[in-house]
Amino acid sequence: MSQPNIILFMVDQLTSFVLNSYGGTVCSTPNIDKLAAHGTVFENAYCPYPLCAPSRFGMMAGRLPSQIGAYDNGAELPAATPTFAHYLRLHGYYTCIAGKMHFVGPDQYHGFEERLTTEIYPADMSWTPTPDFRDFNKDEERGYTFGVSTIDTVKDAGVVARSMQIDYDEDVIHHATRELYTRARSDDKRPFLLTVSLTQPHDPYVTTPEFWDRYNHTGIDDPQVPFIPVEDRDAHSQSLYYHYGQDKCELTNEDYRRARQGYYGMISHIDALFGRVMQALKESGLSHNTAIMFSSDHGDMIGERGMWFKKTLFNPAIQVPLIIHHPQHQPGRVSTPVSLLDVFPTICDIAGINSSDITTEIEGRSLLPSMRGEPLNGAVFAEHIDGGTSAPRVCVRDNHMKLVLSRAYPAQLYDLSADPLELNNLAGQHHPEEARLTEMAECKWSLDTLLDDVIRSQTARKLVDSALSVGRQEPWDFIPRPLEQNTRYVRRGDAFPEVERRGYLRAD
Repeated sequence: MSQPNIILFMVDQLTSFVLNSYGGTVCSTPNIDKLAAHGTVFENAYCPYPLCAPSRFGMMAGRLPSQIGAYDNGAELPAATPTFAHYLRLHGYYTCIAGKMHFVGPDQYHGFEERLTTEIYPADMSWTPTPDFRDFNKDEERGYTFGVSTIDTVKDAGVVARSMQIDYDEDVIHHATRELYTRARSDDKRPFLLTVSLTQPHDPYVTTPEFWDRYNHTGIDDPQVPFIPVEDRDAHSQSLYYHYGQDKCELTNEDYRRARQGYYGMISHIDALFGRVMQALKESGLSHNTAIMFSSDHGDMIGERGMWFKKTLFNPAIQVPLIIHHPQHQPGRVSTPVSLLDVFPTICDIAGINSSDITTEIEGRSLLPSMRGEPLNGAVFAEHIDGGTSAPRVCVRDNHMKLVLSRAYPAQLYDLSADPLELNNLAGQHHPEEARLTEMAECKWSLDTLLDDVIRSQTARKLVDSALSVGRQEPWDFIPRPLEQNTRYVRRGDAFPEVERRGYLRAD
């Protein structure tokens, strides 16, 4: 088999437990279900950071976000940071991206040879949080902050004819499917890596009647963990309650039900869009030699425990779907915890790049051996450093044990085999695993200095952003180039039948 093509299909804020292949019972996702039936489902996949940009940067670099300075949604991914797109391009692949990767900074490619769409969010540093970790006060008046969801968007859940996110995702799929047909007709026979990245099902939880009406409102499930009174929550969850302004907007049971119905409708929409890409792959004659990876940058609490969105290290916010279909591998399921940091070496392995050829630092491991039934070893790590916390919080999961550690909050330790909903904190109860996981975390992160590093970075970026907003401004946002019209359509001097025939892609 020649080097296979690779499609990395990303979505935004999709928690794994709602999908049928992960035990969900309500969501309608026939196309994702089909991929899961023919691929390998990683049952315990974790993002490295429950926030868009840091998680995506970590995935592309194969390193924890804090190791590359990706502390928040206003952080730059430095152009000198190697990504899997650089490696595949170097080893003979055509690399292309359609959709969101939340790139911040003047480099809007990061190894991709071609970009088909702009970002949906700004490429400047304006979403850098104010470095006020130590000064957070729940009683102070809190106004709108760039890039921060508010609980009001839960109230917005419902039916729309269109939305910004729908417009964006439809545009992404239009360009991605056309790119597949273009590759099939092209004289460039290099294998390709096509990354297709959507912005749904990110809040607000609104969708069209077509997808809203797929669900019986009375059949929407309740959260597995009911609302926990604020005073009974762990200290960080209390901080997050005020960070999202939940104290200023009371939610009813009907609000919960509508928000979850909107979320499920959005998931059905991205499933339909995924199906369009799979159909184009089949019609282009490329499906027999293409590996497909499906995942999300992070999850969503969607009302579990009375919490919403992300920025927490509870499983609904950090467990993501990860499904890989490879033409040469049989379907299967892997229960060992894995990470989005493993995507980098896995993509390289699929492309036939030897581990010895990866000459720069990465932290993940290839998942292909596990798809052959070989055991996986090693813990997975996650972190949260952005707003809504008084100090960085870090997480270690090894086998069925999970530890959350911070200098600002009490430790949390869960035995997920006995307590999958994380209701019984075992920290401080002389559990034999607590010391071992704590040592692993202390070796992985410099928790005594990490907060100072973050504050220095955010202070510098706030200054740069303020300075660049004065006088003549040079946008970093990627603007798609005009199509090569003279090769795609009939123009002056062209022989009409010849151009028409160049556009033929014969059906099987």
